This record gives sequence, structure tokens and C-alpha cells, in this order.
Amino acid sequence: MDPAGSDGGVSMSCDFNPNKPIGATKEMVESKPIMEQFNKYHKQGLQCSIDPGDNGVPEGARDYFDRHGYLIIKNLYDAKELYHPVPKERGQINYWGKKLDQFNHFPEEQQVNGSLARYTHPQYREIHSKVRLILEDILGEKLYNTYYYDRFYFVGQRLFRHSDRDACEISVSIQISNNSEEPWPFCIETPSGEERFCNLENGWGLLYKGCERQHWRDPLESRYTRKRDKLRNWITRKEDDTYHHQIFFHYVRANGPRAHCANDRSR
Repeated sequence: MDPAGSDGGVSMSCDFNPNKPIGATKEMVESKPIMEQFNKYHKQGLQCSIDPGDNGVPEGARDYFDRHGYLIIKNLYDAKELYHPVPKERGQINYWGKKLDQFNHFPEEQQVNGSLARYTHPQYREIHSKVRLILEDILGEKLYNTYYYDRFYFVGQRLFRHSDRDACEISVSIQISNNSEEPWPFCIETPSGEERFCNLENGWGLLYKGCERQHWRDPLESRYTRKRDKLRNWITRKEDDTYHHQIFFHYVRANGPRAHCANDRSR
């Protein structure tokens, strides 16, 4: 439903430049850090990445985040609570209220053409703040909510290499669901210039400094890898249903230079 007088403008959250690299520029290195339990969240099995020789979580996790510009968080949030079936719509949906019928829909999604991006979906409104409280415990500092959106990617789609605008100072990408047996790596450049890829599972988060660290995803590969499956789909004209669902929650530091972006909704 498109409310009368609603803003029909669409803006992008990143600084993508078609003249810059769209992905890796050198050999990628898989991120395989030590994962250590955060005792405060032992019931949900939350673990954070740390480097050898560092203190335990949360101190070691903070050092890892400052050193590498990202942090892997295992079991950050219950994937079942985040789950949503794959919608039929494609493009961009902007929710402007607390009800599911309060939205406007644009057929084109500018950042990842052919995907579905849903801004401020009511299902995740309270979770945005719940995740923030966990991140504050990990980082040891106060954060402010800015905005959030979830995206359904489909086969062949990619996220171009980019860094984000000011409202994405502290960002986390949480994997919700997918239907492929193979992981879809989240790629990021560290402050040292090393380009790494991180493999996540449902409910895991990749916390990263969105404004500082360039990040991307290579094209999503089909889950149909066997020749007979490809042939059967071609004969039956079955559409490739490969998908990957994840959500971005964005924040800024309360005592940082981007605090003025608190409660940003401009996408």
C-alpha cells in the first residue's frame, strides 16, 4: 500500500563507483579465527572471533574488531525468529508504519538489481534494538540505531565492492536462511589491505566498520551443481530457486563523529 503523499524517492546506502573494482583485487584469504564463548550469552552459544594471545571475550573481540575492521559472531540471533518465506515480489519495499500493509513498493532495487530489499519490515523493528544491546556488550560502548533492511538475493546476483555512508558506522550482516549447501562468502578488506572472505551460518553475524572497510559478495552460485539437475530444470523449464536471505542492522557510536545520524531513515 502506498500512502498518500509518501516519499517515492530511492537512495543508495553505499558509494559504489563503476570505475572502481567490483570485487577482489588480489588472492582472497579465508577468515578462520579462534572462536571464543561470551559467557554472558552462553545460553545462546554466542561466540566471537579473537586472535591468538589476546584476552577472552569481550576484550579480545574488541581488539579483533579494531585490528581487522570486522568481527565474526556465532549465534548472534535466533535464525528461526528472523526467518521469513521468500516473497514473490522483487524490487524495494519501504515500510512506513508498524503494520504489514503500510508500505510502498518500487519494482527496481538499485543496489542489487533483481533482488528484493525490504526496509524497516515490522518483523525486525524490535530486533534492531535487541541486537544493538548485544553489540554494546561486545564492543563496550553505547550505540544508536540508524536503520535496517533485509534482502533476498537470487542466483547470479552480487553485491558490488563498496563502503557505506555515515549512518552505517557500525554494521552487522546476519544470515537468516538459504537453500544451498555451500556457503556464500562475505568478502571484506582489512586495514592492512588483505582481502578476506568469511563463511557464515544461519544466525551468525558479521560485524564490520561499514564506512571504513570495503566489502562485497561475488555472484551467488546456483545450488544445482549436478549436470542432471541442470538438465532436468532446463527440460521442465523450472526456474532456478536458489536464494540467500540476510539482514543488515546499522548503528553509529553514541560518542563518535557520526552520532548525528541516529535514527536515520534516508536509506
